[in-house]
Amino acid sequence: MRRGPKIIILFLLSVPFLSSFCSPKPTTSILLRDPVNPPKVVRDVFTREGKSDYFLLNDEGYSFRLIYLCENRVLNFAEEPKGNPVLVSIQPILNTSVESHLSADDRRRIWVCMERKVKEQQFKIDEQRRRIVVERVRLEKEIGSIHRERNQLITELQKKKELEAEKKRQLAEERRRTEAERLRKIEQEQRRRTEEDRKLRFYTAGRKEEPSHAVDAVKATESGVFLALKEIKVHARPMADSKVIAIINKYDIYDVLNSKIDSTWTQWHQIILSEYIISEKGKRYGWTPEERSFWSKHKLRVWVYPGDITRIDFTKPLKLNINNVQFTGKKAAVPDRPALYEVTYHINSEYSEKIIGWVRDQDGIRRSNRTKEEMNTLLKDVAGTSWPMNVQNDILRGYIRAGFTREQVLLSWGKPDHVNTTRTLVGIHEQWVYGEAPFPRSYVYLENGVVKTWEFFKNSGR
Repeated sequence: MRRGPKIIILFLLSVPFLSSFCSPKPTTSILLRDPVNPPKVVRDVFTREGKSDYFLLNDEGYSFRLIYLCENRVLNFAEEPKGNPVLVSIQPILNTSVESHLSADDRRRIWVCMERKVKEQQFKIDEQRRRIVVERVRLEKEIGSIHRERNQLITELQKKKELEAEKKRQLAEERRRTEAERLRKIEQEQRRRTEEDRKLRFYTAGRKEEPSHAVDAVKATESGVFLALKEIKVHARPMADSKVIAIINKYDIYDVLNSKIDSTWTQWHQIILSEYIISEKGKRYGWTPEERSFWSKHKLRVWVYPGDITRIDFTKPLKLNINNVQFTGKKAAVPDRPALYEVTYHINSEYSEKIIGWVRDQDGIRRSNRTKEEMNTLLKDVAGTSWPMNVQNDILRGYIRAGFTREQVLLSWGKPDHVNTTRTLVGIHEQWVYGEAPFPRSYVYLENGVVKTWEFFKNSGR
């Protein structure tokens, strides 16, 4: 009876030891450098990304882990289902549990690789920056060269345009001179025929011939300016079917030389289109009664009779500096005169040439009491207002209407010579007097600053 309880006590004490002996051993992490017969998925990774530095088995629930030191990277594989490992995640080495499995040299290697990569990356950035700077310098040089070529081409093109414009101007001038010469010859021929007809009439009638008073120059009978109200044609003669010599723009202003009415009772104004200053340089021949030595010795200015020696009695001598006169060596004699010596001298002369034409009165505004500058100022003043077009045209023509304001009257007629002001129950009555007292030429009456009526006197001129 004593042996049974002892056996039971021994069995109970041995149970914990037996249970600990029969349970499986816990798995521990194993760090391998060269795994033997790695799975196919590992071989594929080695082929794609290179061989890893370590092969870590059974760590943190992963079947195995591939460690790449220089890349600071861990590839984690799980084996689910059994015998079929799968890449499940990628993580860094530093600051993780994997770092604790590595030696100090391995951790140092990670930092060295990272520093090398940073330096390589910085070198690449510096190299790229250097290339960008070099490329920028090259592009700036090319841009500078392109700008210089562009400026050169623009300069050449501008010169070419100026030459073409000069050629066109010269051709136009030559055509104008040719046309002017043709018209002059036609006019001369017409005058000649008119003169012959006049003489024939006097001879036929048996009367004594009267002298002709015809003159070549056209005397200006008008003054003032002409303002174009639209784009209009300028004719060579005061006729609608005459040659058109120019087109002028709206609101162009020209000086008026003359006015005529054609056969259709259309009023025409002769205007100055443009005026050119023409300079001429040339060599002239003349004759002097003394040789160079005489004028030089006495320090006198040379007397030179210009032109043909046969007309010496009808020409007035010029007094020229001895340095501006060249003796040709020729010598000639004239009856009742001493010998004359031929000389040459240079002259510089300038004269203005006007281009004129005719425009119809209905195409613009004729103002005889304003100059071009005054009309231009008036046009700018009127254009700066918001008044209706009929009011603006009346002011430009020099008209006033009932309802005009003080400003409109001042622009149209100008400042009055005198103003008489009267205050009444209905407001302020003003009488604007235009003309010299005591004989005024016109009155304008305003009520509270607005024109009511006006009146003219003889020889008003307004």
